[in-house]
Amino acid sequence: MAWERRKPSWIRNAQDRALRAYLAQDVYPYSPYYQVRFDEAGVGQRGVKTRADLDKLPLTAFDDVVNPASVVLRPDEQSIQQYARIGLVARVFWAKLWRREWVVNQRLIDPVYKPLHWHVDDGFPIGSSAEDVDRLAELGRRWLELAGVARYDVLVSVLPPGPNLAYWELVFGSRQAGVSALHMNPNTTVDQLAAARPNVIAGRASELIRLLEAARPIEKSLDGLRTILVAGARLDDATRRHITALVDGQASVVAAWAPPGVRSLWVQCREGEGLHTAPDVELLEVVDPLTGTPVADGTEGEVVWTSLDWKGTVFLRLRTGVYGGVDENACPACGRTTPRLIPTGAADPSFVRVLDSHPKVQAWQAELRTVDGKEELIVYISLEPNGRPGRLLRELDRDLTVTQFVVLDRRRLDARLSSHGDTRVLDLRPAN
Repeated sequence: MAWERRKPSWIRNAQDRALRAYLAQDVYPYSPYYQVRFDEAGVGQRGVKTRADLDKLPLTAFDDVVNPASVVLRPDEQSIQQYARIGLVARVFWAKLWRREWVVNQRLIDPVYKPLHWHVDDGFPIGSSAEDVDRLAELGRRWLELAGVARYDVLVSVLPPGPNLAYWELVFGSRQAGVSALHMNPNTTVDQLAAARPNVIAGRASELIRLLEAARPIEKSLDGLRTILVAGARLDDATRRHITALVDGQASVVAAWAPPGVRSLWVQCREGEGLHTAPDVELLEVVDPLTGTPVADGTEGEVVWTSLDWKGTVFLRLRTGVYGGVDENACPACGRTTPRLIPTGAADPSFVRVLDSHPKVQAWQAELRTVDGKEELIVYISLEPNGRPGRLLRELDRDLTVTQFVVLDRRRLDARLSSHGDTRVLDLRPAN
């Protein structure tokens, strides 16, 4: 693929060209939300020419966009006449003259811009045009290729069906890749799973753990299994180790994940580290979270996401809440030069890193509450088998300010995570 073996300088130059055209020809003319912000920032239709100019625009906070329709590109007759290329303006003129406006809409406008497919991120509807759906299918195909899924593999998914990005990217991607896929549901039994004789299984971590625990010994129930795709919430190291142990190391565990608003999953390659991004459809910046200005190359900060060439819902400089860096060097595992995100944490309280990094913590979930005006932190925690909770909790207590620890066995903790969509930090505090 054109982008996957290119030098970083080539990728950056290609992104600059794509960004310049996209903002001038699509986003500024047809986005009510961003046209106002471009004008307020004094950049107008053509003031952002390269990624270096993006910091002229304000950051977008996902939770601050009140009206989902405002970030959907919506060309109409007036905006097309004012901003579109002369060829399209001429076709609209002649269509009106001959009273055949529907031809232009049906053949030129709707396939590119009209949202006809939707998924939901944190309660926010994300629209995709027909062109976007084709793009998502190709990105799903790349996901499977990066994961080492071959055309003649059999894939069984237990991702929850419905309007979520991971489910649809896998559905479209499997079809695009020509991979035989059976899409079931999280309540699938081991017998149902084994009957399909999959080489690849996909799902959220908690459902996969439930199935793999029930399938042991793995060589008897799932003897052909070679790849496990974990999608949904971000996969932490402890959960990865647990899944690998459940299959006795006979299958590779490959993660895919993206924060709300990002239009395609960031994906790990087989045996690789970090998450590959798709520079032809997205541009990542790493910024100082306090000022919003880009940090020096190789420096960590908050990852900010900008859409490239998406035509339904569009976000520019979207704050992801993810902390880390972007590595533009060739991936040691697969050799691709597409930028890889190396996440180091999230914009959560500091307890996230402490719990993630402790070798004796198998899994955890935290609840943030406000009781009588005081903030409380409840941490549900699962320990390694034969772990000594007293000593471990005293160690954690030295680094954390926790109202209460609740020790659960792994099965009960996984059930809690599954019931909350694998969300590990539940913020139950009242909104301001």
